[in-house]
Amino acid sequence: DEDIHTANERRLGDLVGTDIAGRLHTGRSRNDQVATDLRLWLRAEVHALRSLLRGLVEDARDVAGSDEAQGALMPGYTHLQRAQPVRYSHWLMSHAWAWTRDAERLDALWARSDRCPL
Repeated sequence: DEDIHTANERRLGDLVGTDIAGRLHTGRSRNDQVATDLRLWLRAEVHALRSLLRGLVEDARDVAGSDEAQGALMPGYTHLQRAQPVRYSHWLMSHAWAWTRDAERLDALWARSDRCPL
């Protein structure tokens, strides 16, 4: 394939037939096709990443809920210096809350990408 546009048309021809794929350019430019393909790819990646992030938060919650994690103390840090001791479970959940905010950002990205670029 000479570029992404011909690769798209060839792949579409493999999936639905060359007759339909030959009409791909009707009513839209190649740049419109690329913008649409990028949005479709982005939505798939955001969905996969959101699922992985959800699993990470659930695993952190499960570990933090264990008796071991709730009883384990570790040094807290402030400005790269040791500060008061903190429970491992609290430290872990502080990261889980940050990951939850990241998931909310991915949800917002999902909604923004759910628009036709044409």
